[in-house]
Amino acid sequence: MLTEGDEIRALATRKLGMPVLAVGGGSGEFTSATVRQVATDVSTVLLEGIGHYAALEAPDRLADALMSFYKEVDSTE
Repeated sequence: MLTEGDEIRALATRKLGMPVLAVGGGSGEFTSATVRQVATDVSTVLLEGIGHYAALEAPDRLADALMSFYKEVDSTE
């Protein structure tokens, strides 16, 4: 069981303001919901059919998601 939650919450007294990409898979909305607790500008990508190792299980789909995210961030600056 994770026990560092209280420590993380203490560190996160202010939410991150920069764009953040939450990449999830089999956990559904868990990853994005967790990231939204500490960041205000969150984009979400769900890569169906993967578990904990997106870079190993779906490297091409992860790369596409990252490149799209970077392109979006670059176009808003």
